[in-house]
Amino acid sequence: MYNENGQKRPLTSWETARFFIVGLLFNAVGNGLTVATNMGSAPWTASAANLSNATGWSISLFLFSYGFIAAILSCLLLKSIDWPRVLGNLTFLLAFSVIIGLVSSFFTAHGVGQLPMLWRLIIDIIFVGCGVSITQRLQFILHPLDDLTNLTRFMFFNGNAGIAQIVNFAIPMVISFAMWAITGSIVAVNIGTLVSFFFQGLVISIADQRVIGHLDHKLSLANQ
Repeated sequence: MYNENGQKRPLTSWETARFFIVGLLFNAVGNGLTVATNMGSAPWTASAANLSNATGWSISLFLFSYGFIAAILSCLLLKSIDWPRVLGNLTFLLAFSVIIGLVSSFFTAHGVGQLPMLWRLIIDIIFVGCGVSITQRLQFILHPLDDLTNLTRFMFFNGNAGIAQIVNFAIPMVISFAMWAITGSIVAVNIGTLVSFFFQGLVISIADQRVIGHLDHKLSLANQ
């Protein structure tokens, strides 16, 4: 929904497309930077990497499984199967993986990894947080995990993005450390993973107000 002087209206098709592209690019830049600079993957990606390390199975299998399970849980919370929503989420999941690969390769080729670590962390967390904030408010198509976090944020945590994000990230963090205890090794976890765990929700909350501030969450809890 677009808020103009306190009056909410549906977005036009052009506005939806424009905001979605902006949100997707923000998110892709942030995640691509994390991969290119080896600062540690986001918690869900890190846990998939550790499961892959422990089992020898493809990381893509675990990442897709996470998204598929998240899509099912979203349907259970909504008490209905919204096929356009489910298919949109899974399409986002597949497309996003391709974009991350392209963006990370671009950053690697242009030496972005040589920036001071503080700047890399700031750019990463701001870009990812802003991207997630925009796509969650837009509610067009989302990564299934972001969609699930958005639902639980308003259903169980009174709209508090910080708490919802930490609860969401606690699951993959437990998985990663469980694999560490079992195998004696841990991969893809670094300072970027910890910063993402503690602060991504806060950045999302701030971005909700500061980045395209007129864009409101499309669906209220009552509508959901």
